[in-house]
Amino acid sequence: MMMKNLCRATFLLFLTVLPGAAIATDIQRVTSPAGIEIWLVEDHTVPIISLSFGFAGGTAVDPKGKEGVATLASGLFDEGAGDIDSAAFQQRIAELGLDYGFNASADSFTGSLRTLTQNKDAAVDLLALALTKPRFDPEPVERMRKQFLIAIDGEQRDPGSAAYRVLERKLLGDHPYARSNYGTKESMSALTPDDLRQFVKDRLTRDHLYVAAAGDINPVDLGKLVDRAFAGLPAKGVAADLPEAIVSPVGSLSVVERAIPQATVLFAQPGVKRSDKDFFAVYLMNYVLGGGGFSSRLMTELREKRGLTYGINTDLVTLDHAGFLTGSFETPNAKVKETIDLLRAEWQRMAETGPDEAELDSARTYLLGYYPRNLTTTAKAAETLLGIQMDHLGIDYMERRQKEISAVTIDDVKRVAKALLKADALTVVVAGKPEGLVGAEIVPGQ
Repeated sequence: MMMKNLCRATFLLFLTVLPGAAIATDIQRVTSPAGIEIWLVEDHTVPIISLSFGFAGGTAVDPKGKEGVATLASGLFDEGAGDIDSAAFQQRIAELGLDYGFNASADSFTGSLRTLTQNKDAAVDLLALALTKPRFDPEPVERMRKQFLIAIDGEQRDPGSAAYRVLERKLLGDHPYARSNYGTKESMSALTPDDLRQFVKDRLTRDHLYVAAAGDINPVDLGKLVDRAFAGLPAKGVAADLPEAIVSPVGSLSVVERAIPQATVLFAQPGVKRSDKDFFAVYLMNYVLGGGGFSSRLMTELREKRGLTYGINTDLVTLDHAGFLTGSFETPNAKVKETIDLLRAEWQRMAETGPDEAELDSARTYLLGYYPRNLTTTAKAAETLLGIQMDHLGIDYMERRQKEISAVTIDDVKRVAKALLKADALTVVVAGKPEGLVGAEIVPGQ
């Protein structure tokens, strides 16, 4: 026990020291002996290696009737593998001082491993065992299932989550993107260890794999390490194909009735995908409109000038097969109509006039300056590289990003604002007991 605590203390010490260090941005493309491509930011400042990896295809490609299988699997890769049961596996993670975990999102199934350099071989051997020989024993499966069933209940009870489920259905119809990552109570309850094993067989394969690394390792050693972790996976799996989502261009107003004094309001309209040539112009426009925190127009008009809400934000959602612009705020039920009307007015004003030069310069300065923060730790660097890979942005993206943002003109932003923003195309969902919303559809929040 003392040794376990010492390992964890040592590892945490390095984590607290590392954020102050600057990690080099030279990205190396490495090919392992088995042919696996890895992107590497090499940094020997401290003896830590971070590995991020992902498989194309997430919860949106869960088979019909098996919705939630990717999410359930994400909670079980530290619950025993091979001849190591759950308790022993957890003990091994603690002894090695690993930061280790998995996540299932709509478009991908990702994982991460952070280890002291001296423990790298034992760490990746444990990872390889988990990926190739997961146990899926009854006790941990049932324990994780119960946790996710509680999360499903929480989504239904929480006003914001219930409203978001309705917003997705209104916006995306019956596309798989509109369903919860957890699936339903029925699908989550019915999943079996055999379903989990089929998930591993179909989805955790080398043709779906992306790998990134950062830290104290050279390309030759990294190639060998990555093969040790992933070369034992099947070469090919089931294609993770999804149809393009049609984001509704027809606005609507819905209410999920909840007996709460403060209503939650969500809104969205069609946006752009990450691959769109005008992405950065839209990105800058969104920052000025509602993505820039206290400097945004919506925050100024709705909070600072009128005190209608504590905060309002907007964001670009860019999925592999859909893009939309969304946002949210909370306000007293008596103020919902007034606040929505002002939201629509600001939406229309941005469409008609765009930002001014000062607003655009402020947005550009922030967006150029914050990105290097993604390289302040090996974990952030590896995660950033993985995201760039999985979005197919190119290994030169970090340098190109700065140039492309700098090249956006005010005319570009005004053009995209006029073309994209449609106040009457906003899909609005309110969770609460709002007053004065004549004609709003009352919908169940399930």
